[in-house]
Amino acid sequence: MKKFGAFIIIIAIIFLLALNICGVFALRTAKELKEKKDMVKQSEVVLYEGPRSLRDAVAEDLENVSEDKRDYSLLHCTDTFVTVNGQECYVYDTNVNHTRSWYGNYLPPQSRTPVAIFDFEGAVDVEVRVPDRELDKVKISPLSAGIEPQINKDAHTVSFRLVTPGNYTLQFDDSPERALHIFTNHIEKEEDKPDPQDPNVICFGPGEWTVDSLSLSKGQTLYLAGGCVLHTNVNANFISDVKVCGRGILDGSAYECWKGREAYVPLKFGHCKGTEIRDIVVLNSNAWVVEAYDCEDGVIDGLRIISSRPNGDGMSIQSCAHYKISNCFVRSWDDSLVVKNYDLNSDDIVFRDMQLWTDLAQSMEIGFETNKGKKPNATITNVTFEDITVLNNYHKPVISVHNADDALVEDILFRNIVVEHEEVGSGDSDLPYLIDIGVVQNNNWSSTPERGQIRGVSLENVNFMEGNDKYSRIAGFDAEHIVDDVTVKGLVMFGNEVRDADEAKIKISENTVGSVKFE
Repeated sequence: MKKFGAFIIIIAIIFLLALNICGVFALRTAKELKEKKDMVKQSEVVLYEGPRSLRDAVAEDLENVSEDKRDYSLLHCTDTFVTVNGQECYVYDTNVNHTRSWYGNYLPPQSRTPVAIFDFEGAVDVEVRVPDRELDKVKISPLSAGIEPQINKDAHTVSFRLVTPGNYTLQFDDSPERALHIFTNHIEKEEDKPDPQDPNVICFGPGEWTVDSLSLSKGQTLYLAGGCVLHTNVNANFISDVKVCGRGILDGSAYECWKGREAYVPLKFGHCKGTEIRDIVVLNSNAWVVEAYDCEDGVIDGLRIISSRPNGDGMSIQSCAHYKISNCFVRSWDDSLVVKNYDLNSDDIVFRDMQLWTDLAQSMEIGFETNKGKKPNATITNVTFEDITVLNNYHKPVISVHNADDALVEDILFRNIVVEHEEVGSGDSDLPYLIDIGVVQNNNWSSTPERGQIRGVSLENVNFMEGNDKYSRIAGFDAEHIVDDVTVKGLVMFGNEVRDADEAKIKISENTVGSVKFE
């Protein structure tokens, strides 16, 4: 009986402890839920109504055909609905391109995808409703944000919380089709907005505007307010201290595709110093999107780009020095980020905290044109790609250094690169490599008869998460024009950290490559 009584006491103690633990857990859970609800209650949201003049998209607008067969205009999206803390957010319908092959007539098939833009502080609850889709799986990028969506199949909704302003992309059921891009910012402070009464400020408020090409003068600021859609292109030449900023959209859909003849580059700066581009969105460029040529001391921060037309490079930084590019999103139908020499030498160019989606060509590229101006002693030096997330790369290499002229390309760093998904080699790709480093002669891009060298390329903490297990390549041109001093550290290929060229599937040319070190 004594043993039985002791047993009963022990059971009672365990029961009471369990109740206490459950109570503590319940209190903690309730406290956490309350804190989360309080975060949302205390959050601030700024939503921007899109121009009423934008037409609602209909079924014919979503057909995957060339732009000469349907309306290419920026439209109001009607099949994807977004609310932020219960408030309806305007959704645009812009053009994208899922074609993985070049079209000689410059008229590839065009698709469309939705885009939402808003500002917030604190934490916000976002709900996305897609009534025409059956939802089984939703991926929210960047994956590093750790956002876990809640799917309601019956209501066709996806719900999630955002706690940090930034760029987020939803892909439904492992498909790039009709992916939703959400571009968010911190709320603008009134003291940070330019004064519209200032004679050096060109200000466009909410609504749809169409103007001729805008040429900025020294010290001028172009400001696009939230809810503004401006159809134009912006350029500056041989001046300093110009700025393009705001929360609005610069749209090129009013221009026909350039077809190799006339490019209306949305943001074009030549021979300038101290230029700034901040926080705007650029859609539907008729060619490439950002061109900086012979510029120095430039800043690009918070720019969002979606291009879908041929030669739709995201950012082409040509013969520039001391350029800092950060916190941007680029989805392009040609190279997303590219550094070239068209005239002067290139030096001290940094791309940091970027998200890339490359539908055609390469995500991060040096070259091919490294001495287009045929200058003596041409160099491209000190170029950094750091903290880059590649959401998708469908065509050519994710990382590439191509020297197709006689320049010296030196001290190139790729650090903390995450490739969430790639399908390198798709379509008509003639460069089916994940990483491609080479001194080459190219019939399309070489300008000089002599070749150059590549020295000092570092790849640190590069992680290929999902995709085609393709080869990479390192090759010089001959015994004099070589690739040398390549360092590979912390390379992860589809879950496996690799420690040598064989494991990494990197083909290295024995006679034209010097030192390649794995750490």
